[in-house]
Amino acid sequence: MQSRRSAGAVMFLVGLFILQSASHLAINDGPESEMIDDIQVIERVHFELRDGVFNEAIGSYQFDNFIEERTVSAQTILGTFDEFGFELSRPISAEWLQPREDLVLVLATNEVNLADVRKQINDIPGLVIREYLPPSGLVLQGTELALTTAASLETVVASHSVPAALILQSDLQDILLLEGSEDALVGEKLRIEGWYGSEGPQQTISFIDPSGELKQDVAEVVESTLANVIRWDEGRYEGELITSDLVGLAMQPSVSVIRFNPVFEIENNNARSHMKVNNMRTYFTTDLDGSGQIVAVADSGLDEDHGDFGSRVIANNDVINDGSTADRWSGHGTHVSCSVLGDGFRGPYAGVAPAAQLYFQAMENDNT
Repeated sequence: MQSRRSAGAVMFLVGLFILQSASHLAINDGPESEMIDDIQVIERVHFELRDGVFNEAIGSYQFDNFIEERTVSAQTILGTFDEFGFELSRPISAEWLQPREDLVLVLATNEVNLADVRKQINDIPGLVIREYLPPSGLVLQGTELALTTAASLETVVASHSVPAALILQSDLQDILLLEGSEDALVGEKLRIEGWYGSEGPQQTISFIDPSGELKQDVAEVVESTLANVIRWDEGRYEGELITSDLVGLAMQPSVSVIRFNPVFEIENNNARSHMKVNNMRTYFTTDLDGSGQIVAVADSGLDEDHGDFGSRVIANNDVINDGSTADRWSGHGTHVSCSVLGDGFRGPYAGVAPAAQLYFQAMENDNT
């Protein structure tokens, strides 16, 4: 008797759910019903979903142009730049405060959005924006004329030289405070890395304008500073240090980072057991792989060259209007997309629907 009542209650709830689910997206013939003891009881509900109904659903994006609220400063691993100067937050030897001639740090006014300042700077030939230092700093690289032109823009409140120490990893900065540390580092494994541009890692930097040319290949620097070299990628090298002139190394235009060789560790090797993945595979088997389906993901951004998507990215839309759909800062959007439909080409793990197509909306503002 108890089971019949439970079954009846379940059937009533199912019927109620079906009735409430009918909407303007579905063709609804309307329910037939009868009155029992002044209570309307549903006998039958019939509805059909129109073909392509979800393909016809088009959203809209509301863009409001508002002025950002931020301080006119730039936070770095060395200290804070503002319109009045530079305040160190850690000890640095004087030789490492020497400026890089190919770099300048500009502070954008708070009266204009950073995206607009970036556009003005990008219109100047002979330079490129290398880094964003929150909340208002942009590191530029280019020829002397181009850097001077950018610093004189009305939207730039102040400009500062970039000390060579900013090229060093924090751990290296600590060691170089010790007497004789440059000589002690000879023979240690270090990494020398070039800049990262809009197309990915850069092997060579090249700028030219009426004032002259700035060009250098990272390999030229590596050849005279490292031994037993391993080239990991475009502009990314590892080797044993053979020079004690680290300041001279940090001054090279093609070098963006000098750091120790990283040590990789597995931090989440128990994820499969925690989520009971094997149990799911045992009890729920399916041949479905997402073929013929389009999955929409809205997240930070997408590295289309990741390798696990093939030609299945059918759209990558900039919904923030910052001019970029790249997953520049967090990698979160690429991670989520791979979990959904990565095919495992770059590694042994595929996503849930590795044959589906991806429609992506990039929601991260690269400026902030």
